Amino acid sequence: MSAEPEVHEFRPDWTLAPAVCLREWMREHGLTARVLAVAAVGRDHADPAETLVTEVLERKPLTELHARILAMGTGIPASFWRGYEANYRAGLAAGLKDCTLEDADGQPQPS
Repeated sequence: MSAEPEVHEFRPDWTLAPAVCLREWMREHGLTARVLAVAAVGRDHADPAETLVTEVLERKPLTELHARILAMGTGIPASFWRGYEANYRAGLAAGLKDCTLEDADGQPQPS
């Protein structure tokens, strides 16, 4: 019987995803993704909006449409959500750039 290899999600500690901020805001306000979606677009159109909120919570890249839905549901401007996403992606890129590769002996390789 072979054990499945453990899979770990990449969650850097040098930058926070918009999902972290959104999840905290939702917790503080006692909201679910569904309730946030209904607040954003009403009951009749909540299904697609809930999908968009869930995508953000799953750390998918935040688009203009995500930002608009979040703005309508939270009252926090879309520009905040777009900026948060841009800073998050820039932080990821900067952090990865600073990582060094190591050889088999654990010694850093020259860049």
